[in-house]
Amino acid sequence: MTLLRRHLPPQLVVFDVDGTLHDTFRWWAPIIRSGLQRFAELNSMQVVMPSDAEAEAVVGMKDAGVWAPFLPEPHKHRWQELRAVVLPMEVEEVSRGVDYLFAGVRPLLLHLRALGVKTALASNCRRTYMGAMQNGQGLAALTDWQFCLDSPGVTTKTDMLTSALRAAGNPERVVMVGDREPDHEAARAVGWPFVWRRNGRCAIDDAELVWEGDPNKFLTDLGLPKMP
Repeated sequence: MTLLRRHLPPQLVVFDVDGTLHDTFRWWAPIIRSGLQRFAELNSMQVVMPSDAEAEAVVGMKDAGVWAPFLPEPHKHRWQELRAVVLPMEVEEVSRGVDYLFAGVRPLLLHLRALGVKTALASNCRRTYMGAMQNGQGLAALTDWQFCLDSPGVTTKTDMLTSALRAAGNPERVVMVGDREPDHEAARAVGWPFVWRRNGRCAIDDAELVWEGDPNKFLTDLGLPKMP
C-alpha cells in the first residue's frame, strides 16, 4: 500500500483492454471454436474444440500464447495461420454495434477525462484488433492513447507503459490496471502500483489494489471523486 499511496491520486491510469475494460468472454469462446473448425477443415487437420474455460485461459496472452494452445502439437508453429483465419471474425464481431465493454466502463473513462486524469490502453494485441477496439468499441474516443504490440518502439507490455508515460509528459503519479499476469509483470518492471481486475483465470496476491468492477469504488480507492 505504501507504493500505491505515493501514486494517489493518479495523473495517469493505464488500462489493459481484454478482461479489464472489454468483456471479451461474451463472444470469444464461440468465435475461436468456429475459427478453429474452419482452419481445421481448410487444412484437413484433426483438432479438439476448446471448452469455454480453455478458450478464456488465453485471453491477455501474447501472439503464440493466444493461438498455439488450440493447435495439435505438430502444428503449433502454424499459430499465425490460425490467427489469420480467426482475426477477421473477431473484428466483425466487435464492430457490429454491440457494446462489449463491462458495465460502467464508458462513464468511468469519461469521468476520468473530466477530472483531468489521462488514460491509456496497453494491450498484447496487434494493430488490426486494436483498431477494432478503438473504432468498433469506441475506445479511441474514450482514452488519450492506445498502445499495442505494433505501436512504434513497442515489443512488450512494459514498453507500452513507458510509451504511455512519455506521451503523458512523465507524470509522477501513475497506476496500471489489468487482469492477467503480463499486466502485473509490466507494472512491476517499471515500479508502478498494480490494480488487479479480479477474475477467475488467475490469482495475483500482491497487487496493491483489487478492483471488483464497481467504477465508484475504483475511483474512491484511487483518491478520486465519485461519478455524480
